[in-house]
Amino acid sequence: MTRWSMVVAARDSPSIERSEALGELCRQYWRPVYLYVRRRGHSAEETEDLTQDFFFRLIKGDLLKSVEGPEKGRLRSFLCVVLKRFLVDDYHHRMAQKRGGGRHIVDIDGPSMEGQIIEGRSEDPVQAFDRQWAIDLLEDALRRLKADYSRAGKEELFEAFQPTINPQSERVSPAALAGELGMKEGAVKVAVHRFRQHYRVCLMAALKDTLADGEDPEEELRYLLSLFTRS
Repeated sequence: MTRWSMVVAARDSPSIERSEALGELCRQYWRPVYLYVRRRGHSAEETEDLTQDFFFRLIKGDLLKSVEGPEKGRLRSFLCVVLKRFLVDDYHHRMAQKRGGGRHIVDIDGPSMEGQIIEGRSEDPVQAFDRQWAIDLLEDALRRLKADYSRAGKEELFEAFQPTINPQSERVSPAALAGELGMKEGAVKVAVHRFRQHYRVCLMAALKDTLADGEDPEEELRYLLSLFTRS
C-alpha cells in the first residue's frame, strides 16, 4: 500500500492497523506541517500544539471525511488543503483546554525547525511546506538507497559514494575514491554511475508513493527540484 492509498483507505474504512500506518505517515511529514503553521504567524508553542492536534484529528478521521475525492492528485497537495481547512476552522481557540490531553502523535523538534524559520522569512507558508516536503522526500530516497546497499553488504560503498549525490558535499575525485576503496579508477566511475542511477530509482519510488495512479512523477520531481532554484 502506498502512502497515498493509505490515506484513502483510512478515510473510507478506518481500522487500528490503518490508524497505525497513518500515524507513521504523520511522523514522516510533520516538518512541512510545522513550517506551514509557523509561517502563518503562530508562536513556536502554538505551532507545536496545532501540529499535534492536526495529526490527531487526521488519524482520528475527522479531517479526512471533510475532503472529498482524494483518489486523484498528489498527497502533498491534499494534505496542504486539509491543513488549510483545519486552521480556518479555528481549532486553535480551543488549544488551552486540549494541552496535556494525551494527544502526543509525533516527536516535534521545535528548536531545529526554528532555524529554518529565521533563514526563510520571505517564504510563504505553501512554499515552505513544499520545500520541506521535497527535503523529506530526498532524505527518504537516501534511506531507501542505504537500505538496499546494506542488504547487499555494500555499506562501505554507500558511505564512500554518498557525497557524489550531495551537492553540498566536497567533490571527491574518482582517483581518490579508487585509492580509498582499493579499486581501479574505471571501476569506480562505473560504480558511481550505477549508484546515482540507483538513487534516482529510489527517489522515483518515494515520489510515486505519494501520487495517485496516473500522476506523472517526473513532473512532480521537476516541480520539487525547482523549489531550490527560486530566488
